[in-house]
Amino acid sequence: MQPSIRKATFIVRLWTDGDPVDDNAWRGMAEFIGSGQSHQFNTLDDFYNWLRQELAKTQEQRDS
Repeated sequence: MQPSIRKATFIVRLWTDGDPVDDNAWRGMAEFIGSGQSHQFNTLDDFYNWLRQELAKTQEQRDS
């Protein structure tokens, strides 16, 4: 049996206010197309945390 394929589509806009090597210089906005939820972020860590949460919600909905 093959594992099920999971897909999620996001639109992500990134820009930097300073040194592009510095994760804290990145700002952005992301939208999860499946849910319509969007999020503005001030660091890449903030974006990564939001992305993990949105993907976890997708998994929870699939499992229920």
